[in-house]
Amino acid sequence: MKKIHELQFKTRYAETDQMGYIHHSIYAQYFEMGRIELMHQIGISYKKMEEEGFILPVYALFTKFFMPLTFDELITLKTFVKKLQGVRLVFGYEIYNEKNIKTTEGEVVLVFADAQTGKPIRPPKNYIEKIEKIL
Repeated sequence: MKKIHELQFKTRYAETDQMGYIHHSIYAQYFEMGRIELMHQIGISYKKMEEEGFILPVYALFTKFFMPLTFDELITLKTFVKKLQGVRLVFGYEIYNEKNIKTTEGEVVLVFADAQTGKPIRPPKNYIEKIEKIL
């Protein structure tokens, strides 16, 4: 059963650029917020995972902008797992503005890795089971 986590928040003035738009670099932070919340919701704590010796570095980040976001907009960030394949975990994102118009799509590819060596490793079975339940 595909699970979509929704997070609503207001854009902040500090996130805007000289044009008055939310700067493109901020979207990666938005994606991270959604990802951490979704993982928490399914019982996976980033902090605990790191304490257990696993990290999830970003391998690739894609963002497609349909229209800009501006300061003080209430936005909805939708986050979902697209796939888990070997050591790679792929998240998808959609951002909607106050008028419920999709403004942005994104994808982040993460890799399960050993916290000490940084080398890719297969995720533990308990993580696989939790993630597969929401695919």
